[in-house]
Amino acid sequence: MTLCSWYPNDTNPTLGNFVQKHADTIAINNQAVALSVFPSSQEKAIRLVTNQRNQLQEIIVYYPKKVLGFAPYRRIVNFLSHRKAFRLGYAKVKALIGKPDIVHLNIVYPLGIWALWLKLRHSIPYVVTENSSGFHVDSSHAYPKPIMKLCAVILKNASVLMPVSRNLKGSLEKLSGKKRFEIICNVVDEKLFKASESIEEKPSRLIHISTGVDSIKNLTGMIKVIHGLSAKGFTIHLDIVSDGDIEYAKVLHDHLGGGDIISFHATKTTIEIADMIGSSHGLLMFSNYENFPCVIAESMMSGKPIISSNVNGIPEHVLPEFGALVNPRDEDALSKNIEDFLKGELNFDAKEIRAYALEHFGYQSVGHKFLKVYESIL
Repeated sequence: MTLCSWYPNDTNPTLGNFVQKHADTIAINNQAVALSVFPSSQEKAIRLVTNQRNQLQEIIVYYPKKVLGFAPYRRIVNFLSHRKAFRLGYAKVKALIGKPDIVHLNIVYPLGIWALWLKLRHSIPYVVTENSSGFHVDSSHAYPKPIMKLCAVILKNASVLMPVSRNLKGSLEKLSGKKRFEIICNVVDEKLFKASESIEEKPSRLIHISTGVDSIKNLTGMIKVIHGLSAKGFTIHLDIVSDGDIEYAKVLHDHLGGGDIISFHATKTTIEIADMIGSSHGLLMFSNYENFPCVIAESMMSGKPIISSNVNGIPEHVLPEFGALVNPRDEDALSKNIEDFLKGELNFDAKEIRAYALEHFGYQSVGHKFLKVYESIL
């Protein structure tokens, strides 16, 4: 059973889409059910939704969230609803596959308490895959101390911790004291993200895909650099795809002169993302901090080079032969690297990039790594 704190749902259809892909890979070699639980202010009663996704069975449970009333009372009522929703979901899991051999917890907070409960109450071991930047204690988006303490207990009781990067491993190691780690990256469907045929024209089209939270992704700096290059006479176009509120980015673009050098796109399907990456010349990232964003793996699977800031887990895979890295917030260095790329002075081999991606991010490769972890426990 995969227990997923983040997962695509009615309220947020792109939340944890990389978690869903991990669940897909688990189902290649195992009988797997993905269970997730979400509050909803629209629900009058608990609603359980089941879905068959290729070899994976999905269960999403929605429970009514109380938003009015005295705060302590409201928190108690919401927790009891949350607990009831989980128990109904777990009962459905057992009806489908029986008692799970292993729980694969994907993202510790908030559903990690139930992985711990299943271990203590029913002797079911659990492993953890973690992506969240909330464990980077030096960032402004770090989890609050009470949540961090709860996560520490959950991490300590896991059989194996599987962060998506070595950088994140360091944070989890300090928090949990655990020694058993396996670094297993985000996964990409190699059948969907393909290396496109050579694009004949001179490099000019870049793509950026993210939530657009400026304190993390630094769209502001990126947009300034693109406008600066255009003012120098370079032919350049940046597609920004975001499911977040990026009105500030559009305002900045207009303030700097607007024009068709930047196009903004709302939420896209995975198929649409694959097509957009395939028609671009490279991925542009300029984050202040990251773990290892799935979009980098998707771009590499498509044979596309990466121009990015050199933060957290990114340099573990964006090697010099696959892209160019700059210090975070260094707009001059970012501009210089993009300029060299546009002039053809930075060249990358699409086949070499994809070969690396297949080995590290492919469904078959990652699915086999998960299977080996399970077998070592059972």
